[in-house]
This record gives sequence, C-alpha cells and structure tokens, in this order.
Amino acid sequence: MSKATPVKAKRTRSASAAKKNASEKTATAVTATAASKKGKKANTKAVSNMKDDKKIPEERVSNAIEQISKYLSSKEESSSTLIDDNELTRQLQLIFTNAKSYTDSSKRFKPSLLPVKHSIFSAWKKASVTSVKDFKLLLILKDQDKDQISMDELHELLEKPFNIKVDQIIVGQDLKTKYKAFEKRRALLSEFSLILADDSIITSLPKLLGGKAYETIQTTPVPIRTGKAGVFNKTTTVNSIRKVYDSKIPVLFPRGTTLNVHMGNLDWFSINQLCDNILSVSDELINSQHIRAIFFKSNDSPVLPLYYNQTVLDELSANKENDSQQQSSAATTVTIDGVELALSAFDSALLQIANPDDVAGIFSKQLNKAKKRQLSIDNTDTEQVSASKKARK
Repeated sequence: MSKATPVKAKRTRSASAAKKNASEKTATAVTATAASKKGKKANTKAVSNMKDDKKIPEERVSNAIEQISKYLSSKEESSSTLIDDNELTRQLQLIFTNAKSYTDSSKRFKPSLLPVKHSIFSAWKKASVTSVKDFKLLLILKDQDKDQISMDELHELLEKPFNIKVDQIIVGQDLKTKYKAFEKRRALLSEFSLILADDSIITSLPKLLGGKAYETIQTTPVPIRTGKAGVFNKTTTVNSIRKVYDSKIPVLFPRGTTLNVHMGNLDWFSINQLCDNILSVSDELINSQHIRAIFFKSNDSPVLPLYYNQTVLDELSANKENDSQQQSSAATTVTIDGVELALSAFDSALLQIANPDDVAGIFSKQLNKAKKRQLSIDNTDTEQVSASKKARK
C-alpha cells in the first residue's frame, strides 16, 4: 500500500497541471476574443470616421447660404433691377466636379433623380403665382394608354388630395402629328417647367422632341413608372408623379466632369430647408461618384467652396506622376555631337525626318542644356574629390 501512494500523488499532480493548462488556454482564448472584438470595434469606428469625413459640415452650408444672401441683398440695394432679373440672379446652383467623366463618351438623354427633403417643384409652383411664367406639368404617355386616365381623374386622385396638378396629357402620336412642326414643338415645351414621361417610351422621345429639348433640365422628359409588365395602372402613375414631385430633383449627367444642379430660388426656402436639400444631394453624389470638389453659388454671386475630397485629389496627383514617369521612361535616348539627349516622341519623329547636317542646329537648345548639366555634374565631382584629398592630408 505504501508503494502505491506515490503513484496516486503523481497522478494528482498531473491532473492539477492539466487543469491549470486548460484554464490558461481558456483565459488566453477569452483574451484573444476580447482583443478581436476590440479590433472589430476599432475598425468599425475607423470606417464610420471615414464616412463622416465624406460629409459636409452643416454649419459650412448654412454659412454659405447666409453669405450669398447678404451679398445679393447688398447688390440689389446698390442697383435697380427688374423683377424678372431679380428672380434669375437669386437662382441657386450646386457645382460638382468629378474625378472622371460622368458618362464616359456616351451622351445620356435619360435624367437621374437625386433625393431632396423639401420639394423643389412645390416651392416653384407656389412662387410662380407672382412670377412671369406659371409652373406647369406635362405628362407624356404611350399611345395605347391615351384613354386609360383622364384629366378629371388626375384632378380627383392627385390634385385634390396632394395639391399636384397635371396641366396636360399627350401621347407619342401627338408629337408625330400635332406637334411635328418645330415651332409648335418649341411652343409646347416652353409652356412647361416639368415634363414627366412613361419610362417605356423615354428612349424614343429624343427623336420626337428634338435635341433642343435636352439642352435644359426643364424641358428634358423625366421617366416615371405608369404600370407593371406593360399594363397601365392609375395608382402606380399617381404614386410615381408624387415621388418625383415631392422628393426628387432631376439632373442630366454630362459627358464632362462638371455637373450643375439647380437648387431652386433663394426666396423659396428657409436656410434650414436649403441646407437639408444641399446636404441630401451632395451626400448622394459623393457616395455614388468620384466627387473631388463641390461649390455653391447663385447666378450672380462668387463661387463658395463647400467640399474637397483629399483622397480623390491624392489619387489624381499620383496618376499624373505615374503618367509623367511613364512618358519619361518612354523617351528615346540618342547621341548628338557626343552628347546624350532624351527625346520625346515628337522630337524622335522630327529626328527621323531631319537632314543629318541640320540635326545639331535643330536640337541646339537641348544640346546646350545637356552640356551645362553635364558640366555642373563634372564640377561637383571635382570639388568632392579635392575635398576628400584635403581631408586625408
């Protein structure tokens, strides 16, 4: 029995050691899990901070609106302007510069819709009561949907409950017959401030309306859904009209890198309402495009910067450096009168067609610069050698 006792003690010690190791591993695993959670939280915070950096401070936008308002007020006091001119000068624009073309090389006829919190068209219609031109809405439908909804029905479904009035309904056939003449078509378009069209015929309208219609956003047809699977539906049509009218602003993306967005008139909104709309449009474009800068102005005021995207600017700078390095590496190196010259593609082509006797004269400027540069290098090397010799002595 006495010989068996040490064996039990060894087993007890090994069991306790195993428990200790297991507890240490558990503690290590818990610590690692906690650390990974902290890391995830830190990453989440970093991502959220990056997103926050993309947003424009509300105070900056409010201040810009106030400054433009003060500027225009002081300008109006010092000069006598007509009412119509005053309306034009107080129209507001957001200018977005993109890092690349909005549409590449293709011309886009279909407007995109950006979100706004306060209706541009409702404010426009309210202000048009005292302006030169009334706000009117045109609805263009497919030929087969001509009798699917009447003006009286739109009055009951749309104007009475939501104060949105459709002033006229036409179909594609009307543009081919009644408004086929250029003057009649131009007169039709000039009457309206918003044109909505069935999205199934939106691609055929450029031929029917002509290119002039797409020069301004007011006369550019905005696509809406009027049904499902080609079947007209009154409820869908009414809801689509409401969506655009109440909470969207149409923009036609250009081929270039500069987009102007009409934000209404300074007198249509309060500062807070304007600020909400500007932030809403800006956030949408910053998240969907490669916006590098945003500016704000009226038709008759200086441009105020609202936003710069440093990341995009750094990328553009890096791309330019890479392009310049590639161009320099692609340069042809030749020897003229014992001097090495790096020639561009143009100079290389010129060298090929030049008379051999005239080469030194044609590239005399480059040769002189290269000689001076080589002489400067030689002098520097000589000075360094003499300095090292003196140091040894």
